[in-house]
Amino acid sequence: PQVIAVPSAEVSHPGQMTVTGTATLEVSPDCADLTMTIVADGAKPGLATAGVQAKQQKIVEAMKRLGLEASDLKLSYLTLNPIYDPNPEGWAQLKVRTYRAEITITATTKQFDKIGGIMEAGADAGVSSMSTAFRRSDLPELKKKVRAMALAAAKDKAKQTADTLGIALGRVVSVAENQGGQMWSNYYFPQVAN
Repeated sequence: PQVIAVPSAEVSHPGQMTVTGTATLEVSPDCADLTMTIVADGAKPGLATAGVQAKQQKIVEAMKRLGLEASDLKLSYLTLNPIYDPNPEGWAQLKVRTYRAEITITATTKQFDKIGGIMEAGADAGVSSMSTAFRRSDLPELKKKVRAMALAAAKDKAKQTADTLGIALGRVVSVAENQGGQMWSNYYFPQVAN
């Protein structure tokens, strides 16, 4: 880069300097979310719903036996859909074969050694699919910390640049935060808060 120095007597107004500051904070997950889906079919919507709710109760009881609290279990969604018999004559002739109800429950734990037991209990209670996701439960505080680190890095860079050029720093006139990165907005964020 080319640097142009202008004698202070020729400067009618203060100049501006733009610097960037970045920071990386490596963290490990402290929370696991296990998402479990249960399914039940029934000849009528009420039967399908009752069947899936009975399975849900079995899962809730199994999770409580493992030490999870009611606040650790969340109902993510409930769906009810008709299942049609195939008909080669087209959609106009379709008949409902059964109704399928699905419930998705998310169990949250900070005790990673319980994950295997939670998955086993879910399978025993009739869960048809499971997935896990790991995250930080203190993400807002981590964002504050990494933001302070980035601002300190920008301030240090501005001071170093000003000292090297022999100029004095004035007041900060603007600050912009780039929150467009995936890692900044990702809820689960297990490794890095940028």
